[in-house]
Amino acid sequence: MKIEKPKNDELIEDDKDLTDPFDDSIKTVCFTGHRNIPENLRPVIAELLSEILPGLYARGARVFKTGGALGFDTMAAHAVIDLKTATKDSEIKLELCLAAPDQSKYFSKYDSIIFDMILNNSDTVSYACENTTTHSYLARNRQLIEGSDVCVAYCTQQRGGSYYTCKQALINGVEFINLADFIEFE
Repeated sequence: MKIEKPKNDELIEDDKDLTDPFDDSIKTVCFTGHRNIPENLRPVIAELLSEILPGLYARGARVFKTGGALGFDTMAAHAVIDLKTATKDSEIKLELCLAAPDQSKYFSKYDSIIFDMILNNSDTVSYACENTTTHSYLARNRQLIEGSDVCVAYCTQQRGGSYYTCKQALINGVEFINLADFIEFE
């Protein structure tokens, strides 16, 4: 699915906002994607993450931000933990940008165990709001984009929080990679 930048861009008026188009270095990567991923696509997405992360690391990425939701966020966090283990690079940081401290209150027991494992392996945790609401998820999604150089997504729908975050990445000039573009759907 092609996600395009909105047409109502404003022109950059100040040269200080321009970046070197040949500068390929990056520092921060964020992840966004759907909570519900078909079972048959999970191994494919996990493999794509394991293939793309070393390339982002080679370009200089050391901070990886995820929203702590089930589905793609969980898969991305696992991939970052695997990258940290494989490289033994203490500069790699996993940041959890959560909607609120009670974000996991409705997780199943199994999902709570996985969430706690990710939480325990993260380097920093931030909260967009005090309580989980629709607004807190949108604030969390904006927080993911802020300061990110690259946004890695799994987005197949033109609605919802993942789509919103993808649009925010494009609006803010964040390099955008949608893993769904690399998957053949039947």
